[in-house]
Amino acid sequence: MKIIWTLLILASFSLQGICYDKVSTTVVAKSDETQTNKSRLKEANKSFTYNGKQIHPGCVEQFNVNLADSGPPIVRAVDVAACVSSNEYFMDYKVSDDGYVGYEYEDSGERYYFGYKYIGKASGGLHILDTRSSSGGTMVAMTIFLTRFGLENYRFFDEQGKLKIEERLIMKCIGQIVRGDRDVGTIELENNKLKLGKSQYRKKLEVINLD
Repeated sequence: MKIIWTLLILASFSLQGICYDKVSTTVVAKSDETQTNKSRLKEANKSFTYNGKQIHPGCVEQFNVNLADSGPPIVRAVDVAACVSSNEYFMDYKVSDDGYVGYEYEDSGERYYFGYKYIGKASGGLHILDTRSSSGGTMVAMTIFLTRFGLENYRFFDEQGKLKIEERLIMKCIGQIVRGDRDVGTIELENNKLKLGKSQYRKKLEVINLD
């Protein structure tokens, strides 16, 4: 009888070991940078910066839409850390005299420029960016982007096949206002209202409620 009980106990431990091995292959490990990411989110919402530096204009350019298209941007979410550390956006950027954070680059023999000017933040963490871009010709396309920051989980598997979860800072484009070619009108954010001044495209002040 003792031998039978001993065998049952050993079998029980073996089953527990097998179950543990199966579970261990799918352990979910949260990143230990949760607090750091929360502080990065706070910084981005406060000053539209990442690690003390202005967010590279190339990251904002991901939202850009060709004037030949009228729909929403194909890319509507950007991983900020991945973008600012990528080889694609190693180029330096400059701040123009009129406040645009921009950069120049060459593609297929053409010289391109993209820049954004931070207008301000509306309620709900809505950031307003005025952008301008050119591709070597005389046209300067101008578009206002409405963006918002947030933290989202990114899932991947390590070398041991264990599931990992990292919290990442994401910038989303949630709206745009096309201004046109070299719109000379002013832009002002006041009490959650975006005011677009008179220009060659507007005969009078236009007020857009962002509530």
